[in-house]
Order: sequence, then structure tokens, then C-alpha cells
Amino acid sequence: VSSEGVTQHSKKKNEKKLASKEEFRFLSSIMGVMNNLRKQGTLCDVILVVQGKHIPAHRVVLAAASHFFSLMFTTSMMESTSHEVELRSAEPEIIELLVEFVYTARISVNSSNVQSLLDAANQYQIEPVKKMCVDFLKEQVDATNCLGISALAECLDCPELKLSADDFIHQHFTEVYKLDEFLQLDVSQLTQLLHQDTLTVRAEDQIYESAVRWLKYDVCNRQGHIVEVLGCVRFPLVSKAFLSKTVQAEPLIQDNPECLKMVISGMRYHLLSPEDREELGENSRPRRKKHDYRIALFGGSQPQSCRYFNPKDYSWSDIRCPFEKRRDATAVFWDNVVYILGGSQLFPIKRMDCYNVLKDSWYSKLGPPTPRDSLAACASQGKIYTSGGSEVGEFLELTCARSPRAAW
Repeated sequence: VSSEGVTQHSKKKNEKKLASKEEFRFLSSIMGVMNNLRKQGTLCDVILVVQGKHIPAHRVVLAAASHFFSLMFTTSMMESTSHEVELRSAEPEIIELLVEFVYTARISVNSSNVQSLLDAANQYQIEPVKKMCVDFLKEQVDATNCLGISALAECLDCPELKLSADDFIHQHFTEVYKLDEFLQLDVSQLTQLLHQDTLTVRAEDQIYESAVRWLKYDVCNRQGHIVEVLGCVRFPLVSKAFLSKTVQAEPLIQDNPECLKMVISGMRYHLLSPEDREELGENSRPRRKKHDYRIALFGGSQPQSCRYFNPKDYSWSDIRCPFEKRRDATAVFWDNVVYILGGSQLFPIKRMDCYNVLKDSWYSKLGPPTPRDSLAACASQGKIYTSGGSEVGEFLELTCARSPRAAW
């Protein structure tokens, strides 16, 4: 490309920028004049009446900025010909701010007016103001207001704001359930929340504590919801010690046969083998762990061959492993489980040892048909692929599906 061609392209680009700036200045100037006319009451063809306050405006400007006013003024609605239009369930100060925005594209959103502005912008379909309010509230979400913001977002059909508030609730649940706002939830809101897989907790014990706290806040009126609320607790995931010392001693549970059955099912879970536990389904599905970022090491010549390293505080902790060590093995990680394959001790090891990270439990499965040292392995799309190793001969590829009963 010649330098002349580049210069021409750059020149045209600059001309477009200048034209765009001029266009913006011209339109801003026109809207500035229109706003001055509005303030003087000149050429205004409609008056918005809000709680007795009269706000003059131009129909064409309101219709251009709001689909709500466009339908009102361009259809056969009574308001299309009325000189005065009453806006019920609105605040005069908020409507004045919205009308000012329609003419100037400027508005001040703050903690004092954001909820009223969002409500009005949603009702009168002024989308830029609605977006500004949503963005403001997303920045303000904290443990003390997240439940209220989530409820407001659902009421006003603001999915982006609701998603942001709900994400905060789920990630900071252990703080949220200890505050008063949590106790004001109705039973439907509570159970919907406690059923979420994405609640971030250190242990299921905290879900139980939150449920009991809500029930005890108003026992007389909430006693009829005990089974429904405690049914959200995944008792198989509650620690055996907590079940026996705390849960069984709770009077709310002792007096309710259905709740006692839930506790017994949790006790039985701890007697099952890891393979049988995997088949229990939703009631034993782990929640999201709270701030548990670790690197796991398996194998090596150290006395304790399985250990965690926490990069946040540079600490090491041991992982209890019931199986013997193996040399020249490989490991893959998939769906919260570490699979250790191949390797040998005195003889080749045929089984595959599995460590469930979330449940901190070990179990074994059938390993590759041909035991081998120094094999390569990877996990992809629900299957484990292995190849190579110290066996001489064909280049082997094997697969394992996700199901606990899957075969090679």
C-alpha cells in the first residue's frame, strides 16, 4: 500500500470523526433549546400531573425517548388528546429527573434515589436510566442488602441485576445467613435459596445452621414449615460428629418423626461404601466449597506421598491415603476426582485409586486391562485416555466413562 493511499484513508477517517462531533454538537444544541423552551412552558403540548405537581413537556420528545409515552401519544388512548396526563404511583421529584434526562441525557443516580428511579425508569421504559440504576446497584451489593436487591430485581424484571445479587448471595452465604435480612425471607424464598448447589460453604453443617436459625426466629408461625425447610439440608453431607452431637440434640428435630428420618438417612450415608454413596444423587451432591484453593501432590519418595499445598498461606497439609505407594504412576483430574493409574510396587498395580476432592474420600476402581509403568493419561469429555508406558508392543488407547460402573 502506497504512503499516499494510507494518507487518504487517514484523512477520510478524521473527516468522519469531525462530522460525527459536529452532528453531536448540533443535536445537543437543539435539545438544549428544547429544554429551555420546556422550562419556559413554550410550545409545550402536554402537562404531566404527579401528585398535584404540574410538569410541562413536549409529546414528541417524550415519545422519542420512551416506548411507554410513544404508545400513549400515538395510539387511540385517551391521553393522546388530553392536555394533562396524570401519572399515578409516581414521585414528582423522580418524574422531574426523568424528564430532565430525556432532554439533556444527564441524571444523578445516588443511594437515596436509585430505587425510585429504577422503578420509574422500568415503568416508563426509559432504558438508559434503567441501565445506569442497575450498574449503580451492582456496585453497591453487599451482605446487608443483597437479598433485598435480588428481590427488587426480580420484581422489576432486571435479570442482570438479579444474577449479580444472587451470585453475591451464593458466594457469601456464610455471612448473609447470619444477618437480620435473612430472617425476613418467606418460606418460598428460603427453600429456593437453600436448594442451590452454588451456595459457598465450608461444610453442609452451615446450611443446617442457617435453616434452624430461620425457624427459631419465629417458631410459633414457622413450625409448620420444619420438614420443608430442613428438607433442603443434605444430611448425608453433614459430618458424623455434627449429626450425633448437635443435630440429634435439637428439640425441633426430636419432636418431629419426619425430621428424625432425615437425620437417620444422613447417619446411614456414613456407613456406605464410596461407590454406593456416588449413586445417592441430589441429596449427596456437594455444594461449592468456600475459598478452598489448593494444589495436590500425589506420589514421590516422601513418607507422606499425598499432600496439599495452599498457595494463599504457603502451608502444606497431608491427605490421608489408605493405599500403598506406587512408583512410576500417572494421575488425571476430572469432575472433582483425582484418578491414579498404572505404576507398581513389587508387582504391577492393576487397580485405579480415586480421590474425591470435595468429599475427601478414597475408593478404587478397575484399572487399565494391561498394567504398565510410566504411561501417559489425560481426561477429555467424560473419558480417561491412556497410552504408551513400559509395556513393549502396540500403542494402547483405553477409555473410561464417568459412571462408577463404567468399564475400560
